[in-house]
Amino acid sequence: MPESLYDLPELVTLPGWADPELLAKASVLGLAALVVAAFLILRILRKVVAKVLLVGLVVLLGVGLWDQRLELRSCADECSCTLFGQPVQIPLDRNPRCHSG
Repeated sequence: MPESLYDLPELVTLPGWADPELLAKASVLGLAALVVAAFLILRILRKVVAKVLLVGLVVLLGVGLWDQRLELRSCADECSCTLFGQPVQIPLDRNPRCHSG
């Protein structure tokens, strides 16, 4: 049983420069893009059902992204950073204990 609703199998290997701090900052841009998408959906679509479904999807994506952002803030302390199930490399300066071995 997965620990979190967002635990996904590893599908890709993130590049080394994609450290937890950078991904947490990038997730803010992702959240801003979702807000813009929700606004455009509400302005452009005419059918109420389509609006509700698409805005609901955008809200779910936003909640997932926010949850992942919060996890990225403290994951370097535990040496187990992931972003939607994809492992994230922890820089040596964030936690040297993660690189011993």
